[in-house]
Amino acid sequence: MKPKKYTLSHTGIMTMIASFTSMLAIRLCGNLINKPMKKHIKIFTFLSLLLFISCNEDTFLKEDPKAALYATNIYDTYTGFRSSMNSVYSQMRRINGESVRTWAQLWQQNTDNVMTRTHSINQFADYTPTFSIAKDCYNWLYIIVNTSNMIIYRAENDASVNWEGTNEEENNKKRKIIIGEARAARAWAYRLLIYAFGPVPLSAAEITGSNYSNAWERDPIGVIKAQMKEDLLIAVENLDMIGETQIYINQAFARHYLGELYLSLGEFDKAIEVLKPLCESKDYSLVNSRFGRTAEREDGNYFMDMFRNPYRKDGNTESIFVFANGVGDLFPGYFKTYVKTAYTGDYRDFARNNKTEEEYTLWGGKSRGRCHNTPFSMFNEEDYNRYKKFKDLDEEGMVDPLRNPYLIKYWLWEHNDGRDNFMYENEDIRGQHTSVRRFFAYDWTKDGEISAKSISLDEAIPRHEDPYQDKYPDSDIFVGDTVYTFFLFQPSAQGYLAWFKKHLYTYTRKWEAELGYSTDNVFVENCTQTIVHLRLADSYLLLAEAYMMNGSNNDAATWINKVRERAGASMISADKLSLDFVLDERSRELVTEELRKITLLRTGKFIERTNLYNPLSMGYVKDYHKLAPFPQATIDANKDKAMDQNLGYGGSTTCDFTPAGYPDE
Repeated sequence: MKPKKYTLSHTGIMTMIASFTSMLAIRLCGNLINKPMKKHIKIFTFLSLLLFISCNEDTFLKEDPKAALYATNIYDTYTGFRSSMNSVYSQMRRINGESVRTWAQLWQQNTDNVMTRTHSINQFADYTPTFSIAKDCYNWLYIIVNTSNMIIYRAENDASVNWEGTNEEENNKKRKIIIGEARAARAWAYRLLIYAFGPVPLSAAEITGSNYSNAWERDPIGVIKAQMKEDLLIAVENLDMIGETQIYINQAFARHYLGELYLSLGEFDKAIEVLKPLCESKDYSLVNSRFGRTAEREDGNYFMDMFRNPYRKDGNTESIFVFANGVGDLFPGYFKTYVKTAYTGDYRDFARNNKTEEEYTLWGGKSRGRCHNTPFSMFNEEDYNRYKKFKDLDEEGMVDPLRNPYLIKYWLWEHNDGRDNFMYENEDIRGQHTSVRRFFAYDWTKDGEISAKSISLDEAIPRHEDPYQDKYPDSDIFVGDTVYTFFLFQPSAQGYLAWFKKHLYTYTRKWEAELGYSTDNVFVENCTQTIVHLRLADSYLLLAEAYMMNGSNNDAATWINKVRERAGASMISADKLSLDFVLDERSRELVTEELRKITLLRTGKFIERTNLYNPLSMGYVKDYHKLAPFPQATIDANKDKAMDQNLGYGGSTTCDFTPAGYPDE
């Protein structure tokens, strides 16, 4: 196949270095390219991306007009546009980070249901103008914005494009699909930008030599949301409810985020109007029975089957949009989707772990335990009552009086608004051991059966010593065949509450690595996997929230109860509904899936719930922590106009995320 020639020009955008090389790799991929050529293209793509991202001036919205790549010959056919959209999807997948680095921490950690093992993150000490995660995420999101801008402008304005259809109707359909996908992707990127940094520069046009600027301004959130609204409305109009494949943005995706946007604007009736057709669509339904390759797995359930079988072709009727990946699979774009192994326990410290393939598979792979679920997000009734029993334990009550007490009383919550203190009812499948890792059972004693007596969890909690979970001191005798997971916090030498024995922490099993499916090697940390990024249950809960905020609690209860009924939980009556209950339900259903900080900021509950439920961030979170620091490198690069830093980090810029009707923090 003879490659096309690509010309150079003084116009275009700096991000074309990234997007063009990704597009070239995808445009020629599949059966048209042999494996050695694929390898070279990927290397070229990676080096070009590395060059772009490490640019000295942080030119997130800038370019060197003399060195940029011109795109005329890329955007001349539907194949070229599809390749460019594939590069956007490749970039979108990077939200899960490369290897063990989780970029999503800007929108998930330091909340009511996610904490981290890093004290400086828990206490927001790393949140400075030079915070590398903030800078990297900012630049990454503007790659998506700028590439989307180019796709949109050229698809909407170039009448000479060969859309490769058999007739005018098919050509128009393909054109509208590309425009819809690109506009929805741009709105998705701006959603992340504003909920991380507040006001940001709005760039909604292809950057060329004629409009190149060193004088960007931070536009108000209202202006940016207006652009997001326009984009998502066009995407809803242009796209089919399901679409060609779940790896491409569809109308359901656009409706979901448009509904959330309307909620953030306080336009609850419009949120209902846009979400209801999605929730009532016959194209999607909640999963309520076993399916897929894991259907016969004893250590599983139909809720967890959704994460092991992400595609509709496998029976997942609830999946709306996925980040495609998988062992040996082709996927759109260069960057892989890393499974969230940072959320699982770090069990390498156990002496009983012989680090064999069999045992690492049992532990869910070689994870890092960088992010942890909070006790609040994992507790069922039994868990809560057990910790409550020990909450007044002091030094004299400890088995080993030389140990510091747990200080459970300093972080165990108690509701006074009628809600349960525990997250999961015993019958709720989302909180049972097949969904939440509470113990490991294995024939560690090598006697041929899993029967060796273990110390009870009630004994293990007050002892909180590895030997009672692992081996007796100075011996090779295992305590038993059961290893428990539970939470241990202790006061540090500096006086703050710190994690202790992180490898013991209870966690959601959504992201346990699977040998032969999510990874070919359980000994490495950067496992990859296809991840369901958006599910119908999330849309149901958004619709329920819209009804409740609009004063229709009966309708709200109907949609929440559809989710609870599927899970086996008891039904909630309309008079018991509250915003906190809705947020609890979102955590039960979507823990580590949803970008929790966005939900809490949008509903005015970030400070309150982090202080109540996060043992490691409570007392440290301040109002200005709603925003991350604006990247200082970006401010410095904007040479022709002063750009203000965020409040709390040396500047004065701030914003109010919550509309009337929600709590005002």
